[in-house]
Amino acid sequence: MAKDKCIIRIEEALKRSSIDTVKADEILQDIKQAQAEAKIENIDSSITDKLSDEILQQKKIEKKIKERNNLENEIKIRKSIDYVLENFPGREVEGLQAILVGSNLQKTGSRFSVALSQFTMYRNFTTSFEAKLREKKVDGVFANATADQDRRIAKAMEEIGMGKEVTVKDPNLVEIARIMVDFQEQVRLKLNGAGANIPKMWGYIVRQSHDPFQLRNAIDVLNIKRNKNIDETSGNGERNLQAWIDYILPKLDGDRTFGKNATEKEKLDFLRYAYNTLIRNEHQIADGASTTYGSRDLTTKLNAKRVLHFKTSDDWFDYNSNFGGGNLRESFFSGLNIAARNYGLMKDLGTKPQDNFKEIGRAVAQALENRGKTDDAIKVSTALKKQGNLEKYMMEVDGSVNSVVNFGAARYSAILRSIASMAKLGGAVVSALADLHLYASEVNYQGRSYMGGLFEAMGSLAKLSNKRRTEISSQLGFINDNAIYDLAARYSVGDTLNRSFTKLQRTFFKLNLLSWWTNSLKEGAMLGMGNYVAKQRKTGFNQLEEGFKRLLKHYDIDEKTWNVIRKMDVEKADNGDEFFSVRQIDNLTDDQIKSLANLKTMSKRQIELYKDDLKTKTSGMFLDRSTYAVIEPDARQRAFLKQGFMAGTGPGEAIRFMAQFKAFPIAILDKAVGREMSFFREGQNMRALMGISRLVIMSGILGYVAMTAKDLLKGKSPKDPLNKKTFFASMLQGGGLGIYGDFLFQQSNYGLDLLSTLAGPVLSEGAKVLNAVRLGVQGEFSKSARAAYKSVVNNIPFLNLFYLKTAFDYAIGYQMMETLSPGYLRRMENKMRKDTGQEFLLTKPSTLFKGF
Repeated sequence: MAKDKCIIRIEEALKRSSIDTVKADEILQDIKQAQAEAKIENIDSSITDKLSDEILQQKKIEKKIKERNNLENEIKIRKSIDYVLENFPGREVEGLQAILVGSNLQKTGSRFSVALSQFTMYRNFTTSFEAKLREKKVDGVFANATADQDRRIAKAMEEIGMGKEVTVKDPNLVEIARIMVDFQEQVRLKLNGAGANIPKMWGYIVRQSHDPFQLRNAIDVLNIKRNKNIDETSGNGERNLQAWIDYILPKLDGDRTFGKNATEKEKLDFLRYAYNTLIRNEHQIADGASTTYGSRDLTTKLNAKRVLHFKTSDDWFDYNSNFGGGNLRESFFSGLNIAARNYGLMKDLGTKPQDNFKEIGRAVAQALENRGKTDDAIKVSTALKKQGNLEKYMMEVDGSVNSVVNFGAARYSAILRSIASMAKLGGAVVSALADLHLYASEVNYQGRSYMGGLFEAMGSLAKLSNKRRTEISSQLGFINDNAIYDLAARYSVGDTLNRSFTKLQRTFFKLNLLSWWTNSLKEGAMLGMGNYVAKQRKTGFNQLEEGFKRLLKHYDIDEKTWNVIRKMDVEKADNGDEFFSVRQIDNLTDDQIKSLANLKTMSKRQIELYKDDLKTKTSGMFLDRSTYAVIEPDARQRAFLKQGFMAGTGPGEAIRFMAQFKAFPIAILDKAVGREMSFFREGQNMRALMGISRLVIMSGILGYVAMTAKDLLKGKSPKDPLNKKTFFASMLQGGGLGIYGDFLFQQSNYGLDLLSTLAGPVLSEGAKVLNAVRLGVQGEFSKSARAAYKSVVNNIPFLNLFYLKTAFDYAIGYQMMETLSPGYLRRMENKMRKDTGQEFLLTKPSTLFKGF
């Protein structure tokens, strides 16, 4: 086909310009794309000029955005350098960590980190979206939508997004589609405001949903047993790749996805690259503006995240059902999560966060060197090196540590850990009784009373949630953990599970009541703090209680900011209680924002960014402190446990096995104990000693209460509280190790099994199975059978639920043990009496059961 004369004229004009060859080719390609989309052939000069003017104008905009981003990146870099040098003298590495994941040190802004910005923005996105659904009374329809309803919502989204006539008839589904289109457009504009350059496209958020497990098993997902193209490929990976390509290629809009003139080889190379990126979970990495999903950036366009443009909403929906989030809700929340993590990085570290953070570290080291502090400079330089102390924190906040290197190893390891969680955490809610004193300690740190915190926690568990209570807590940032599937994070370092195990795990945490316990306490913590803040609104900054003033400074809320936000309207509950209102920040005037920013003139974009930053600080304070009140590992503890090793690698999987169940006690040490230890560095030694002493004492008391509750559920009398072994066990139970249950505390001597402690539950249980085999080989069949039976029973998911375990023991378990090892029950009772002084409260099992 002959080349259009007008296109030739544009080519020649570009060659004569100062635009380099690569950019010129891209400009020309965009003009051809516009021509193709407009279905124009043999275009005349006037249309060509209009198209080329529009494309060239876009290039000018991109250039201006890049110039603006470079300037703002420099400002953010300088601000961070000054922050570290001024606030963390002698502890500059800790200051750099604080930028990424926060610090317990009592410094201005020490908790207002990149990780908190990401977490807060995701919660703000989610709660704002659900508030819109509730406002239009379609939240129930969205939450319980069938596959057919999801398909029709997607269809309406496409028609609304592309300005077409809406053909979907159900008004509720159309309303949901409008809300989703409007909301994802707001998210896109926020990302652009932070430095991205994402063009408008329908379904921007949901398109980012890809399930690496489904992709890696494309043949089974599509149920393709024999296929000529697949059979001709070699290796399981290649076969699945070919199955995926054969499935997706007919569904893609070729011109928009590959470019109008792409060859077949270029298309296949593109899809191969996209597939390999997706199965490694690399699409989840947050890396700033230049490669944010859908972002246009001339200098890095070839490395941009791959955007798959589908022909129709039905094509996208079919793909998503097989290889995406599975349903519209999960796909949407997944996209919001990616967007929030990118936004948090760009907001704090600019559009090139990884490069900018290294620049900050190098500049800090150079400044220390210039000041003659060579040792401190060396510490910073060492921490910045590959596999240095800081890399693991960056890998956590940008998500690269969750990339999958060896899919098979990562998949089956994650499944084993999931099974272990569901087999070992059946009594977690009983162990969690010790949470109450951690809650009260955090309330006391905020400037309120310890006893008031205890009563607030118990009251939260007793209260039933209502619509108004939910609305108020939502605007503070709270959302039910089981709605966004974060519950397991309390006890793990994070795994990527397939759909089946993810759903199974959610169900488990509902049935063991940990979902109810955690959500009730978290909501109570945020509402309690929100009520306290509202009560302080008539108090000037300098007159605030010292604990609360200290807390505000942790999140960079100074006197000027406090004196503005305390005058905002509050939320009122049905009973008249008042609560701080984060959403009222949107109603602050431009003049108020300019005053807070100390600027006489600000653009609309700058004002919106400042409001977002202020909302992130305030909402982040409520969210962050709720994870101190109801201990939950955050990015800092997860990074420490994973040490920067990716999933699927030998070290990565080994450390994930070892870290299972340790995230919670590590979080207690880092958060609760670390919070109290921070007073030593402030010279408040007595305050530090009192805080730590209270943690220790109350850990023991409530640990004993939790342990006694477990014993009563098992039909046993309480342990002797004066026994030193009981004291030791109570301290560990209250200090976070209670989640191990009988797995860690061997009933024979209360000793901690070293292998269980270091290797984690999966490897330890594997060792027990091998021991059973060894006993069988040696001819000790009774011991072998007993050990094998215990290993099987102790690793059946759901069987360990605290309200089922005792029933199972009396119905089957004791009979089986007596059958496998005659006299076992009598020996068990004698040993229990000797070691702990305990007796069975009801009839002794040895008198009831004689074996089958």
